[in-house]
Amino acid sequence: MGFDEKIHNMSQRVVGKAEEVAGKVTHNQRWEQEGRARVAAVDEDEARQRAKDVAKAQEATGHISHDERLRLERRDGA
Repeated sequence: MGFDEKIHNMSQRVVGKAEEVAGKVTHNQRWEQEGRARVAAVDEDEARQRAKDVAKAQEATGHISHDERLRLERRDGA
């Protein structure tokens, strides 16, 4: 995961938490849910990126082939 992606994810996590807190303070369930959903989406994106990094490391060490890594990435992206 590149530095730009990390910064983007961090900012989205902050926005999501702020939205969730604002929803709690104002008793606005929609904001609260949207904030939770934004944070969950960031968590999912980070997990997907970590899985790609692991697959690349496995390819580099010879544990899986290049074709296998690409197949795994396509499956995770679908």
